[in-house]
Amino acid sequence: MEEGQPPPLYRYPGHSTDSIEIPGTPPTACNTDSILEAESSYVDSPQDDWMQDSASITSSILDYEFENGRRYHAYKAGHYPLPNDESELDRLDLQHHVITLLLNGELHLAPLTNPKKMLDIGCGTGLWAIEIADRFPNAVVIGTDLSPVQPNWVPGNVRFEIDDMESEWLYKDNSFDYIHSRYMIGAISDWQMLIRRAYKHCKPGGYFEIQELDPRLDSDDGSHRQSPIHVWCTDLLRSSSKEAGKPVPTYDQYKGWFEEAGFVDVRVTYFKIPTNSWPKKKELKEVGKYQLINYTEGYEAICIGLFTRVLHWQPAEVQVLLAKLRVELKDRNIHTYQVFTCIHGRKPLAHELQARRMEMPPPPPPYQRTADDKLPGIEISSPSANVRADGHFTPTL
Repeated sequence: MEEGQPPPLYRYPGHSTDSIEIPGTPPTACNTDSILEAESSYVDSPQDDWMQDSASITSSILDYEFENGRRYHAYKAGHYPLPNDESELDRLDLQHHVITLLLNGELHLAPLTNPKKMLDIGCGTGLWAIEIADRFPNAVVIGTDLSPVQPNWVPGNVRFEIDDMESEWLYKDNSFDYIHSRYMIGAISDWQMLIRRAYKHCKPGGYFEIQELDPRLDSDDGSHRQSPIHVWCTDLLRSSSKEAGKPVPTYDQYKGWFEEAGFVDVRVTYFKIPTNSWPKKKELKEVGKYQLINYTEGYEAICIGLFTRVLHWQPAEVQVLLAKLRVELKDRNIHTYQVFTCIHGRKPLAHELQARRMEMPPPPPPYQRTADDKLPGIEISSPSANVRADGHFTPTL
């Protein structure tokens, strides 16, 4: 390159409808053998053995599974029902755009002040982690996911890790100023456990925020009843996800779980996401326009895994359902929406915890039985009347 000329612009595919332009050298294709291969001048050592093991692990993570024409994660295969192919990555970035529009450009609603360390659970393409890192350049941002689909070109304060957030977390307790989770329905088997782990790993004064969709359909004028296929489809998604061991919470469940885990200053904000551009309000019309694209192009990814694996549908049956569903989705006379929940809570400081302990009433004294006490049990009104010929009796409740 001649001196004074700007560096060439390179694009990496699969990340949003508008490819992100990065100045400088294009990223090299991911080749696990060349990346982790030791130089021939190195002598054998335990470190070389570790590198060979890492190469094997990396290779297995990239050895994706394919099913019904879609690509799925290899690490803990089957744990998450949605694919990770290029079409799905584009949809995830579009989904990020929908939520950014809905929140008026905000990436979080928790009141963050100069955070130093942040964690993004289930980061997907990494777009949220990259943008939050740009807004807080002094913070270290860690994004975790089952799939290594994040870009190579990222801000210097971002790193991505392949991890399962349902396994035991390897981070130190009290280490994060902010933990973020978004669109994890279908991936979590125990939401209360997840929230308790987030509480454990938040610093005192740190925040945990969940941004999550309740897939159930509703409308203010009852017109969602004119969308029986869509209602049925969302019901099938919820029931099949539950059967797969990943129950989908309703929007009103999170607050109690946050408080039970110990979070204080819990704040919940609900948003309505229209399923197409039916709203009169300009901002919501824009949100609905993109949400329609998200669903018409993305419902296959959402449905195909669960319906074929759990409900044992044939792929052709899923496609017939989706064809009928797309007709309803485009009908602007059907004013359906889904509730999107943003909830955050703060881990109390040490002195706050102490004050709370002092305010708690003392525990009752342990129960002491006396000779006159009767053990609690089922009262039998007339045993003789209920005694069977074999000597057993049926208690009267």
